[in-house]
Amino acid sequence: MAKHSGDVKPKKTTLHDVAKVAGVSIATISRALNNKPGISAENRQKVLAVCRELGLHPPSKKAPTNIPLMSIALSLGPHEAKSSRYLGMLWPALATAIDHLKYRLVPISFEGENLPEVDVVVLLGITPCDPRISACRRHHQPHVCIGMSEGSFWVAPDDFHGSRAATSHLIGKGLTHIGFVTPTTCGGGYQFRYQGYLSVMANHELPIRELCTGTHPVVDIAAYRHFMQLPTAQLETYQGFVCACDETAIGVITALQDRGYEVPKQFAVVGYDGLPGLADELTTIEQDMTKLAERTAALIDLAIAGEPPVGALVSVTFKQGQTS
Repeated sequence: MAKHSGDVKPKKTTLHDVAKVAGVSIATISRALNNKPGISAENRQKVLAVCRELGLHPPSKKAPTNIPLMSIALSLGPHEAKSSRYLGMLWPALATAIDHLKYRLVPISFEGENLPEVDVVVLLGITPCDPRISACRRHHQPHVCIGMSEGSFWVAPDDFHGSRAATSHLIGKGLTHIGFVTPTTCGGGYQFRYQGYLSVMANHELPIRELCTGTHPVVDIAAYRHFMQLPTAQLETYQGFVCACDETAIGVITALQDRGYEVPKQFAVVGYDGLPGLADELTTIEQDMTKLAERTAALIDLAIAGEPPVGALVSVTFKQGQTS
């Protein structure tokens, strides 16, 4: 027997529904419903009017809502294996930096229009034309990118000067045949690290040599396989390598050692990021996670308040290890 129309349960109104009609962010709706600061009186009345129209009511103090009203979602991006290593450094620093804001950190994964109902999204592993950024903009979702992104709030390590320091270090040791090792072409997502290498090599009138290890999601495996397969005659034309990240450096070093070479006696290797545990003995460029997290927290405040997007660079530090 067919159900009467009265038996069909109406679709539950969500914060996304209200955001679409009101033309504001989910964070603004959250603040209006919970009588929080950081929203104009005009926007508060507009949001409440749309909520009444759609049948969404402010949460009762006696009846807690299931929606996390003050939370930060961290999206790892397309290469979660690598992003999760970086997240291991970022998470505790960011948790400390936002503690006074009383936010809750939530790891998420989303595609297309399936955005989480949170106050702000922090995006790791951003790519050119990242669909997550486009989705956030369409839905007026406040977001902060870890990595440069025009038109968004972003915070990033000073990769250009960091890579310059790494390359200058090898040249200072008398090396002239230095390759830049990256999972992609022309630096890919590491373009500013690649440009730093380029600038130093060009200043010294030295040859630019890039080795692309491939797009395997586990970049240390990609680097290992690539260097194991390099013809000996080609490999031995190099003296050192500036790597786009610590994982790539570890893959390079392991392959060189398995082929019977000594590091740094025969080849010098420099990584980038300063990942705990992974880079303990590695010469690398260390990121200051405390400063990066503090800048991220400051930008989160600005994003939620609806301020114009700005970016911030965080300085990096050269660390001498046992691989150069």
